[in-house]
Amino acid sequence: MLLDGVRDYHGTMAPLVRPIMAELAFAQKPQHLFITCVDSRVVPNIITASGPGDLFINRNVGNLVPRFGSRTPDDSVAATVEYAVNVLGIRTITVCGHSNCGAMAALLAGGTEVEHLRSLTHWLRHGHRSLARFLDEGPDERAPLARLCQINVEQQLDNLLTYPWLRTMVDAGDVELVGLYLDLESAEVSALNRETRAFAPVAGTPPQEPVPAP
Repeated sequence: MLLDGVRDYHGTMAPLVRPIMAELAFAQKPQHLFITCVDSRVVPNIITASGPGDLFINRNVGNLVPRFGSRTPDDSVAATVEYAVNVLGIRTITVCGHSNCGAMAALLAGGTEVEHLRSLTHWLRHGHRSLARFLDEGPDERAPLARLCQINVEQQLDNLLTYPWLRTMVDAGDVELVGLYLDLESAEVSALNRETRAFAPVAGTPPQEPVPAP
């Protein structure tokens, strides 16, 4: 299937993107760092209507950001952030979560369903603060899994602020942090208001077209 896709790419898409790729071949100038989940249903360039060279993307299970000085160290996300900001000069960092996230479902279930997967269990420890926040805040009108998926976005933005050098840049207005949430069923993206702690449609978004009945 993948090779069929490559053949189709060479026949249809490659001629269209070749001028762009030739220009980008020796240098990249992305405007945004986009941290999101590995989930195959989340396609950053589709939901942001962007193209080659626009997004510097970090994907991991649960769109998690290990906190500075974490007892469960992992430098891959921090390395991405450092390179994005200090080398590429990116000034916007987005954390994008999504509905029905398997990582968040595993946290809600107490990790029992994935405890046989040692590396995954180890990684999901970076989501424990999201789960604790979920439990502390109590229920609201959202379904539990959706609520945790959204709380997790907010928590990961807070985790980014545990890096002193980045916190200094954010406080100075040199770097902006953005939270997004993709609802898979409706294919709609909403943005986090950090003051109200609520997700709302992005300003100027056209009304959703009704889905035809089967």
